Amino acid sequence: MKKVDIVGRSIILFPEGFEIDGKKVELCISTEDIAALLAAYDPDDFNSPDIVTCRELSRLILDALNSDE
Repeated sequence: MKKVDIVGRSIILFPEGFEIDGKKVELCISTEDIAALLAAYDPDDFNSPDIVTCRELSRLILDALNSDE
C-alpha cells in the first residue's frame, strides 16, 4: 500500500549555497508494492512504467501537496 505519511512545510539549505522553501512529503510504500513497481519498471524503456502506475503515483503526490498541514 502506498500512503503519504507526513506533509510539512520545510526550508532545506543545500551545501551549494541555495535553499528551497516548500513542502516535504514523506511517502510510505510497502515492500510488496516496491517489488511490484520495480518488477514492472524498465529504466531503458521511455514508456515505463505504464500510464496507470504513473497516474496513481502522480495523484498521490499531488493530493499530498494539495493537503493542509
